[in-house]
Amino acid sequence: MTPPKHGRRAASTPPVRFTTRSTRATRESAARSSERREAAAATASTPTTRPDGRRRSLRPAVSVLAMSFVGGMMIATSVPALAISATDAEPRASVYAPVDDTISLDPQTLDVASEAVLEPMMPGGYSVEAAPPPITSEVAGLGSVSVLESGRIVWPVVDWSKRASGFGPREAPCDGCSTYHDGVDFNPGNGTPVMSVADGVVVLATEDGGGLGVNVEVQHNIGGELITTSYGHMQYGSLQVSEGQQITAGQQIGLVGTTGQSTGPHLHLEMFGADGVRFDGFAWLSGHVNA
Repeated sequence: MTPPKHGRRAASTPPVRFTTRSTRATRESAARSSERREAAAATASTPTTRPDGRRRSLRPAVSVLAMSFVGGMMIATSVPALAISATDAEPRASVYAPVDDTISLDPQTLDVASEAVLEPMMPGGYSVEAAPPPITSEVAGLGSVSVLESGRIVWPVVDWSKRASGFGPREAPCDGCSTYHDGVDFNPGNGTPVMSVADGVVVLATEDGGGLGVNVEVQHNIGGELITTSYGHMQYGSLQVSEGQQITAGQQIGLVGTTGQSTGPHLHLEMFGADGVRFDGFAWLSGHVNA
């Protein structure tokens, strides 16, 4: 049946398209390039399959590389520099090796004027002397007491120039007083401190000394000789020492008073040696006082 050529139902015949060979070849080439790109993308995103059927992934390889890098950094930062450089071909000095340190001193010189005269100095001699042995003294109630040598000698009162009576013959100043004075009387004033003339040991300290009243006796070692000093007529209650006590030169032992057989405040000082014989204390002190 032949369709009508005219009217609404008449269908238009589609135009015939003609394709050249060059256009067809270009399309085929573009299609093949597209297929290659798709295949490459699929290969990159899809795990490969091993011959045994298991898939192989690229992630383990990347992890191994990362761990190797971290391990290398740890070794580089933890191993001492000396250990890394131990394989150097060129020998290097160790920082732990001892260093030879030498000090060079220039000789000392002394410039002397040309007119100066140099004389050799001779070494001075010296001698050694043994200290004298102490003197043993017998103190009542205490037994033997060692008396060390004293090098310092002082006056028994500060103002020794005021004296009432000297040593030796005299007129008796009172009834019962002797006509021969065994000591020397210092008159510095009532209440003046009385001091020991040298280092020594107190062998007597009493407020009942008979005619001497308040009396103290001290033994001294002076030049290896035993000398005793006696201080009389001191005030009651003024004693500062006791028997057996070691005292020093200038140490206070009491106060000037007028106890016992006395005509007024003064210090009666007697001095005697080991034989008990009294001698002139003022003359002796005048030649021995050194402080």
